[in-house]
Amino acid sequence: MGMVKLPSQIYGEWIWKQSLADRPDSYLLMRKEFVCSSVGLETNLWISANCNYLLFVNGRFAGFGPRAHQNCGTSYIDQHDITYYLESGINVIAVQVYYTSDPESRNRRVPGLWCQVESSGQEILRSDRSWFIHDGGSCCGNRPRISPGLGMTQYLNAELMPKNWINQMFLPDSTWTHPDWSKPVGEFGARLELHPLPPPSINDEHPAFTVEEHGKVGGEPNWTQVLFKRAAGESGETYAAATYLFCEEAQELPVKLFTDDPFKLFCNNRLAADAACRCGEDDLLLLEPGWNRLLLIQNPSRHSMGFLIIFPDTEFGRELRIYQDMVDTTAPAWSTVGPLKLTLAEATPSLNFTRLQVTSYLPHLGDLTDPASVLNSCRFESDPSPAKSLGSCDYVLFRLDTLRYGFARLTIDASAGDIVDITLGMRRNSRGFISSGEQVKGTGTLICRAGRNDYLTCIPGDCFYVMVSVRKASRRITVDNIIFEELYRLERRECTFSSSDALLNRFWEVGRQTLRRSAAFVPLSESRPDHDCYMLDAYIDAVNMAAVFGDFDYMTARLRQFIDAQLENGDIPALTYGVRHASQIHHLFFLPIWIFYNYRFSANRVELERSVSALDLTREYFEAMLDEETGLLVDVETRFGLHSRLSYGEFQEGDIPTYLNAMFCRFLLSAADVYRVVELPDSAYHCIRLAQKIAQQLTAYNYDPEVELFSRWPLSQKREPDHNLFANFCAMFGGVLSLESFEHFFYSFFNYDPPFDRSSESQHPYFHFLFMEMLFAIGQRDWAFRYFRDYWERRLCDESGAWRISLDSKDPAPTKFSDGSCVSPNIFLLREVLGIRIAEAGHSVIYFNPALNLVDWAEGTLTMARGRLKVKWEKLDDGSLDVTLDSNVPVKILPEMSHRLISNTTFRLGEQVTLLNPPAELVEDDEVEAEE
Repeated sequence: MGMVKLPSQIYGEWIWKQSLADRPDSYLLMRKEFVCSSVGLETNLWISANCNYLLFVNGRFAGFGPRAHQNCGTSYIDQHDITYYLESGINVIAVQVYYTSDPESRNRRVPGLWCQVESSGQEILRSDRSWFIHDGGSCCGNRPRISPGLGMTQYLNAELMPKNWINQMFLPDSTWTHPDWSKPVGEFGARLELHPLPPPSINDEHPAFTVEEHGKVGGEPNWTQVLFKRAAGESGETYAAATYLFCEEAQELPVKLFTDDPFKLFCNNRLAADAACRCGEDDLLLLEPGWNRLLLIQNPSRHSMGFLIIFPDTEFGRELRIYQDMVDTTAPAWSTVGPLKLTLAEATPSLNFTRLQVTSYLPHLGDLTDPASVLNSCRFESDPSPAKSLGSCDYVLFRLDTLRYGFARLTIDASAGDIVDITLGMRRNSRGFISSGEQVKGTGTLICRAGRNDYLTCIPGDCFYVMVSVRKASRRITVDNIIFEELYRLERRECTFSSSDALLNRFWEVGRQTLRRSAAFVPLSESRPDHDCYMLDAYIDAVNMAAVFGDFDYMTARLRQFIDAQLENGDIPALTYGVRHASQIHHLFFLPIWIFYNYRFSANRVELERSVSALDLTREYFEAMLDEETGLLVDVETRFGLHSRLSYGEFQEGDIPTYLNAMFCRFLLSAADVYRVVELPDSAYHCIRLAQKIAQQLTAYNYDPEVELFSRWPLSQKREPDHNLFANFCAMFGGVLSLESFEHFFYSFFNYDPPFDRSSESQHPYFHFLFMEMLFAIGQRDWAFRYFRDYWERRLCDESGAWRISLDSKDPAPTKFSDGSCVSPNIFLLREVLGIRIAEAGHSVIYFNPALNLVDWAEGTLTMARGRLKVKWEKLDDGSLDVTLDSNVPVKILPEMSHRLISNTTFRLGEQVTLLNPPAELVEDDEVEAEE
């Protein structure tokens, strides 16, 4: 895993090109040669960029980053060990840097690159004005966003990209200049901070693609688009376009509209559509007999995709065409004008082009900006013959062995001007196209140069399929090579698990691969909602990483990120990596649980004590929110815009949500555990007393004695009480609903036999993980195993080797830290099946309680805070149990087994393992069993 450190002294400065300083969606190619007389034992490169960089050393892809910082005026530094890439003599660092701002242009980080290289402690390179730079306009064509509010899809005009610019032998020509803009490190927007974890590594093994199928793209829909090529993307500029349709009789024409920018679309004098964006939703054009005028008024952004209309797959829709004027001999084009003095808000269908400077725009396939939407409406007709080369309208589909996170790299041999669309995704939809989720576009466009074309995706993502489709080709095209540059976090202490149950083993492998992707995830500095990180998601990911990979550094660093993001009043928002604020008050209840878990795994008391002040502040934040009259949390759901929700349903002003108050009780009880360890008994007592008061008040307001369940809101309200699952689960999880009520709670919401669920709420990954925690903690092990096995089997996506996003979706869950997307069950396999559970911090004492009723044998290795433990147990044919326990450090094992079972067990113990006597209650269980 490695340690990270800053260079002995920070040199260098942020460098960029002045003409691009205020231009969002800009690329810059940057390179610097340097000489190594000999390669040192350790050569480190520290680098940061805004918004992100692709790093190449001597032509080899060496890294991507930086991971976004939660404070908008600061950027993280990534530390790369580049010793492996260097040679004696001339070396070259080449970096492709991308800069953009969010839709409101409020990015408070400076554009550019900062870099420094040291070899054996001596500085050998820094970012300054001696570097060579080249405008990266080859990557900046008109193109759509991946999804509303997200970044742009990829575009590469290889004819404009300097060939071999990342290699040592490349000689910059006159188009290469030096940076003419720089800024010292340390000023606001240019501050640097070392990321606590090394950046993800690139897998040298390059997972292989196989050809899934190839064939023809058919059934292209009838479409038209308009593109405002003169638009510079200045905020608020208005452009307009008009064209005409002809029909013999009045009719309603269904259409699908696609655009990323605010618009108004008029059909004759009627407003047909008015929105901030459109992603293919069904719209309707009311056509009159004769000529019909379509008028589009829009605020296009920089490098906008423009506006795409797909007509219906009907006889009329397929034959329909547009006319630039009301004459059937005119071209199928649009008349465009702008920029206008008219604002979009004031736009009306009376806009007349007569006195304006009109430019004609003729849409054609080569100019199509949103190929994903058109391809998604096509048919993909497979050809069983071997694939050799591709012509126009041909496609070839590649697939990986499992869903992975990283970059696709392709080498394509083509002619100058050929156009190839390259789509990455996680599954095939019903039409055969590649999908990464609803309304998500994963298609990039390559404009080819003659000969070899190298295409590397610029942003890492989830990938299982890659489709190469040829939009235009003057001769046959070949895909000479395709590899996957997988990102992963280097782990040297990975745990193992296997058992007699093949399905549980499958759970382990899918969960392990899910964790590999989440640990390598690189959030971007673009204020993208899909990159937001919520505490419960990060907590579940971190405890699994600690359990599966023994990665306590990762667990601590992720917790520290949230603590460092704490506001002065004690609130900790979700990590949004930009200027947006996303409240996660409903996730904050897990802060002390995570703090305590972190200590239990790592035995790091110093980190525990560092966290106490943040815990104090958050506790005081919640206490200050308690209503003076009721003593409870009131109006939280209506006061805060809560995302990545734990519970669904509308609350009204004045509501007392059961789930939030019950979770606050859980917060207080877990905080008391932390305070006891750090020897703050008064604080622990305060938390216990407050939890008791809240439980009493919540019971008085929201508990319904007639049904012996909690309502989601107070019974005194005029609304009917809602005795939903999540409210009552939280009441039990928070210690408000007594354990004696478990049986009534259970049969109110679950069935003992399949189908187990009576409520759709139980299918959410958040709920399932927390529910399993509770069931195993209160000893409801047998049914919990059956439920656990059923749930995760239904979540399996066997095709991609991933978890499905939900039980009723075919899409694999994307790598992100919201909505429970990265939740995995691995920790339960080690703790409840293998039977190893922490008894004292740092694994100095471990409970052993094998799942004898679930599997016949299990074995694995466990990484502890200071060593490793090997465990193997098996039920023998004679009914006895054979157990092997071995460790490379002293460890005490406390079996949670009856004396009767222990007497029928053979323990094979390593020299460092001590077996303790079982707890007294298990002895009493033996005596009761004997009496019966």
